[in-house]
Amino acid sequence: MPFTDDAIHAMNQQELQYPREFFKTFAQDITVYEDADIWVVDKPAGLLSVNGKTLKVSLLARLERANPEVKLIHRLDMDTSGLLIFAKNAAAQSNISKQFIDRLPQKTYEARVFGTWQKVGATGEISVPVRYEPTMKPRHIVDHNWSKNALTLYEVLTHEQCQGQAVTRVALRPVTGRSHQLRVHMVHAGHVIIGDSIYAEGQALDIAPRLNLHAQQLRLKHPVLGAWMDWESTVPF
Repeated sequence: MPFTDDAIHAMNQQELQYPREFFKTFAQDITVYEDADIWVVDKPAGLLSVNGKTLKVSLLARLERANPEVKLIHRLDMDTSGLLIFAKNAAAQSNISKQFIDRLPQKTYEARVFGTWQKVGATGEISVPVRYEPTMKPRHIVDHNWSKNALTLYEVLTHEQCQGQAVTRVALRPVTGRSHQLRVHMVHAGHVIIGDSIYAEGQALDIAPRLNLHAQQLRLKHPVLGAWMDWESTVPF
């Protein structure tokens, strides 16, 4: 559900009242790895990656209060949790941003989707274009006539139950990085991610208190050392 103007104002005001120690503690609690060049954190669900047009409460803004040198590289949807990497200097930001442009980083998300999808161990790919649809804000849609393709690799991990409903746990590996790509690709596959307040309805929405999508693994080259580095985050659902 979108926030009301009054709620946004209250959240913005509350954020301004926190002391610097709050932001330092917040940053420490979510840090997965940090050195002189990079900062890997585990973003909570329900927090913007960067400030919005009206809501000025975000992961980047909080990290900047703890360390003004932090620099953005990539983002996660507000409702998605998991691993994000930030740079601590311009050279590292440039290096890793180029890695993302060249599609070198390897990202694995874990999700639970509604219903029983294929057999455990099944793998495959979803390759259909995804674009923003302004008449359905903030939704994105599959558009086969759109020029930019979107590619997701998947693996079925387990079949489970959630609130008495059949769900399927899957690993999702986006090769491209379109907005809402994983969420729309799961809708296209006929198995929406549970708890998705934008795309799920009825039981698929109600059986989970949050979007069940988590950035669980990240692998890329250190911008200075040149060595491949891997990080993992515990899936919270």
